[in-house]
Amino acid sequence: MGDGRKIEMVVGEILNRKPSDLALIALLKEKDAQGSGLRCLPVLVGPLEAQAIVVSLFRHKIPHPGIYDLYLDTIASFDCHLVRTEIFKVKGGIFYSHLFMERDGNTSYIECRTADALALSVRRDIPIYIGEELLESNCVRLQPDGAYSLPISTASTQVLKEALEQAVATENYEFAARLRDELNSRDQNGESDMNII
Repeated sequence: MGDGRKIEMVVGEILNRKPSDLALIALLKEKDAQGSGLRCLPVLVGPLEAQAIVVSLFRHKIPHPGIYDLYLDTIASFDCHLVRTEIFKVKGGIFYSHLFMERDGNTSYIECRTADALALSVRRDIPIYIGEELLESNCVRLQPDGAYSLPISTASTQVLKEALEQAVATENYEFAARLRDELNSRDQNGESDMNII
């Protein structure tokens, strides 16, 4: 799994950023930590991935197999099984994952969208890991009152632009610079809210 300490995460809940947003947030939490100060990782997911995660988390029965069932059945037909997911980098607000699988004692991995990796991981109850440094630099912490303060990487481009205007108007230049840097990063990488998920 590479160098550095790996932290196991679990999908805690699915959050709405705003009712009008197409993207939702899968909030991953440290598996073996509790209480205030608990590190959480907000990952943008689309509505289909969110639905697949919720169905698996709450063990809902669906009348027909979904696309993730098809993926898992295909993997199984090649005598492979999933062993873990590792979130290995973030760039411009987008998290990238490796999905590890095993066949005949050999382990290999494929790169995939983190949203898909989460949907598959929850469905098969396989562990989700992230490096300590990556988690620490992108996490939010649970506050004593139960609130979260989500990082700017989870905000839509429109919300970032509105926040930038407000920060400049109130002369909060340090925050404005952070917002500008996030917007510039998305522009340079050709990222829109739809391809973040």
